[in-house]
Amino acid sequence: MHKFFKGVRTGLSLLACLVSSVLMAQEAALKGKVTDEKGNPLVGVTTVVKGNSGGFSATVQTNLEGLFSVDKLPVGGTYTVTCTYVGYQDKVVSGNQYSGTPVFIEITMEPIQASGVDEVVVVGYGRAARRDVTGSVKSVKAGDFNKGIINAPEELLQGKVSGVNVTSASGEPGAIQNITVRGPGGIRSGVTPLFVIDGLALDNTSTGGATNPLAFINPQDIESIDVLKDASATAIYGARGANGVILVTTKKGKQGFSSVTYNVTAGISQLARALPVFETEQYKAEVRALGGTVEDFGGSTNWQDEITRTAFTQNHNLTLSGGAGKFSYFGSFGLQNQEGIIRENTLKRYNGRVNITQKLLDDKWVIEANVSANNTVNRRPPIQAIIGNAISLNPTL
Repeated sequence: MHKFFKGVRTGLSLLACLVSSVLMAQEAALKGKVTDEKGNPLVGVTTVVKGNSGGFSATVQTNLEGLFSVDKLPVGGTYTVTCTYVGYQDKVVSGNQYSGTPVFIEITMEPIQASGVDEVVVVGYGRAARRDVTGSVKSVKAGDFNKGIINAPEELLQGKVSGVNVTSASGEPGAIQNITVRGPGGIRSGVTPLFVIDGLALDNTSTGGATNPLAFINPQDIESIDVLKDASATAIYGARGANGVILVTTKKGKQGFSSVTYNVTAGISQLARALPVFETEQYKAEVRALGGTVEDFGGSTNWQDEITRTAFTQNHNLTLSGGAGKFSYFGSFGLQNQEGIIRENTLKRYNGRVNITQKLLDDKWVIEANVSANNTVNRRPPIQAIIGNAISLNPTL
């Protein structure tokens, strides 16, 4: 009997050793838990474990508790763990040299920050998130505007939006800026889009396009320009929006932030290429060769030089903005002095604007006042007659 129990004890010991060996063999070399930024477990995360030697690689996925495990790791080498999950940034964790002892790691993944999701654009009936707008809308912010000498608000948009063409009728100061959206809309409606300034639609039909409808706006006061190009976006304006809609939003003060800004730009303009005309002696020779009589008044004048000049342009802009509590303000004053390359052709424009916003009753009521003043003095000689005379006058005068 004693030998029997001794045999049983020996058998149980061997069984215990065998079970222990099996358990050790089944214990994973690497375990881990993957969670989101709030500590919640992520299910189905693709986890790739790679060793730096021997070409070791293993791919597993996390379970309902966000856990994963890898049975083997090359002893004596380092490893990396790469986690990939839809909507989250890839996370790479480097491990130390594996000694054979099981390792447990915790990995936190960060969501992808979607750009432009919360961007707000202006539409006909107010403001909307860009992701909720189904029509063709292009928004250009102040930071993306054209830089340099800007004499008209339309120049801020030139070359920035596909399907929108901005051209100048001429290079003279105050020249009309032609802007078309998607090409001409029709014979009766013309080609000019509808301009809406801070929610107020401009009526530019009475001028027949003879003047620039945005001439009263200082380009430095514009915060953003939204272009509505298709029928669904312009339907709120009816027939007036047939040629597209240009929505201009001006700058406003910001609460808790006060600033004073002064901006100045300057530039010069010159005649690119003078028309070829006869000099005095050439003129006399050509008249005689044609059998004519030269009226020689004793002078030698290049009339193109007499009517043209090196023109200077300067823009000055002063702004004051700020706010406190529920009150904000924005004020600006602009001076534009533009000379044309034709003498006596000048444009002086003075712009002033004040915007005041007051919020009441937990921001349920908003009182806003937007007052602007503009004075433009445009001296324009009969340019066509002057140029025609300059290339045909007798140079001896």
